[in-house]
Amino acid sequence: MNEHAKKHIGGWVLLSVFATAGLTGCSEAQQTIMEMRQELRQEIALEDATDTQQQKPSVPSVDEIMSNTGADDIRIEETYEPVRTMGTPIQEITVALYFADAAGDKLVKTEKSIPKVEGMARATVETLLEGPNSSGMVSVIPEGTQLLDINVKQEQKKCIVDFSHELGRAIGSSAASSKALESIAKTLCQFDSIEEVEFRMEGQTIATIRPK
Repeated sequence: MNEHAKKHIGGWVLLSVFATAGLTGCSEAQQTIMEMRQELRQEIALEDATDTQQQKPSVPSVDEIMSNTGADDIRIEETYEPVRTMGTPIQEITVALYFADAAGDKLVKTEKSIPKVEGMARATVETLLEGPNSSGMVSVIPEGTQLLDINVKQEQKKCIVDFSHELGRAIGSSAASSKALESIAKTLCQFDSIEEVEFRMEGQTIATIRPK
């Protein structure tokens, strides 16, 4: 029993004592009892209201929520990370590369598989500059030669290539007869979009070759 209930019972007991003592026979006593009774009722009502306001609302259970909510009203949102799939395998293409034979007298053809990219002409020339993998072949392009620029003009079936000055060491007196330029031209002309190659060195045109 809480304190409020004890207090209320005590008040009613007090009123009963007054009535038993014979105070109810007097009009003044009856008035006093009525006033005490009214005050006690007001006090009880006020305390009950206060208890109601201070009482915390009960939290419904899961079963109560499920019973009062239709299954269609319940929406479960899922968050997830997309599964990362492995990328497609890198496609390769076999290209022809021209190097000199061991004696350096003539050009010989070899093949190598390289990744297929948009700029296949550039990728093929850069592979050529790396040199041969076979011991029976040698590169006729001077070491340190770099590809500065390449431009394929498909309408003219012409490829313009610009190399660093190191290429000049392989030209000699006649650029047209240079095996270095011939190896580059043969390598580029394997593509259907190229029939002749214009060579430049540091931006200056030095020769145009159409392989036989």
